[in-house]
Amino acid sequence: MEYPHTVKVLEQCQIAPPSGSVPQTSLSLTFLDLSVLALEPPIRSLAFYRLECSKTQFVHTILPDMKQSLALTLQHFFPLVGNLIWSPQSAMPEIIYRDGDSISFTAAESNFSFNHLCGNHPRDVNVFAPLTTHLLPRSSTTAAVQYPLLALRVTLFPNSGICVGMTFSHAAADGMSATHFTKIWALVCRNLGGKTTTLLSHSLPSFDRTTIVDPHGIETACLNFMKKINISQHSFILPTIPTDEVRDKVVATFIMDSQNIEKIKKFVLTKIFEKNKKKPSFNLTSVVVTSAYVWVCMIKALESDSSKENSRERLFIPADCRTRVDPALPVTYFGNCLVSCLATLNKNDLVGEDGLILAAEMIGKAIETTCTTVLDVAKNLLDNFASLASERFVGISGSPKLRAYDINFGWGKPEKIEIMSADDSCGYVVLSERGDNVDSGLEISVTLKKLEMDVFASVFHDTLNSMLNTASAIPL
Repeated sequence: MEYPHTVKVLEQCQIAPPSGSVPQTSLSLTFLDLSVLALEPPIRSLAFYRLECSKTQFVHTILPDMKQSLALTLQHFFPLVGNLIWSPQSAMPEIIYRDGDSISFTAAESNFSFNHLCGNHPRDVNVFAPLTTHLLPRSSTTAAVQYPLLALRVTLFPNSGICVGMTFSHAAADGMSATHFTKIWALVCRNLGGKTTTLLSHSLPSFDRTTIVDPHGIETACLNFMKKINISQHSFILPTIPTDEVRDKVVATFIMDSQNIEKIKKFVLTKIFEKNKKKPSFNLTSVVVTSAYVWVCMIKALESDSSKENSRERLFIPADCRTRVDPALPVTYFGNCLVSCLATLNKNDLVGEDGLILAAEMIGKAIETTCTTVLDVAKNLLDNFASLASERFVGISGSPKLRAYDINFGWGKPEKIEIMSADDSCGYVVLSERGDNVDSGLEISVTLKKLEMDVFASVFHDTLNSMLNTASAIPL
């Protein structure tokens, strides 16, 4: 079914920090930034707020407040206003901020169905594209090419709601840093005219990178990998999202309430104990069991692919390492500080009778090993990704710890949050806390082709019901 969807641009402007508030600054990328530079295109985040708002109120009240608060916030998050540059004089790319730099801010109006976009049912990923702005590289007099790091688009759905769309470069920030920025912007916006200085003092971003050590030569490994794929000072071409992108995928949301998560945990723990005669060494968290469950359902939904018969299936899940590196970084550290945990299983094992148990074990152990050694596996991470380019894998992103549904500009919490990616892995999954305030469970956003999504939804619900019935029969 097609839906009429027109977006009218009401205003396009550039927003900069107050003049003179930030000196010219350069920020070198760390090896943690370099590790995503060559692989990750920009991320698009969409936050939908239900609000009966007229066009007049939007233009004359909401937009001025958002722009003013954004300018004030950007002076604290100035790297996002700068540009990513790799000059011939520099050994690696760096973010350079100059007074007068600014970000693109677009205000728009849409006639599309706000309720449809905020639903959990499958929605064509292409309908979300007009709600964000592309980050397009541009030439400059000081470098062959430079990349903007942030663009914002705020779209009004008259008398229904507002969408705050953010496109940010993963080379500048991970999900925690991007969410941190948005939360501070929202805080300043809803407290304009009040005292925000005290509120901000304990939560400003930290840009100190002097304590980040590289005992394994990961920086060199990253730079060598970038040379292999022709990324250098002379050929600084990074992954981008095509402006004419059309994708044949849909996104849908699945809810796992806390009661069901606990039942699945009990089921998995019981089976592991029966097999090994002892409790697992890893922490069987809600994220671990939910990721395992989604992985099994995903591969079952794709099982008709005969070319992947008993293939090796892989799942990547991120782990924040701010508090795990030595010395530890502050939780407000701005930049990338993620490591990828890799779980691998044969397809036949994953879709077999004990698939969920094996998946939970592999994911739990991968997280435990990675978070214990943190940087030991990072040196070969890019080469591992490159070697897997022709193989199927599921990518997990997001985290309920981000508390993305706490972002409040003064209109209440978001009705729905969607994280869109240009990732073409077999399945793209985003985990977050539930946005409906009903339960402390998890919200699972899944992106697949339409027919694959139909099968996934059926498998997800049928397997869950069957498993919960089995779990209920297991004595405590």
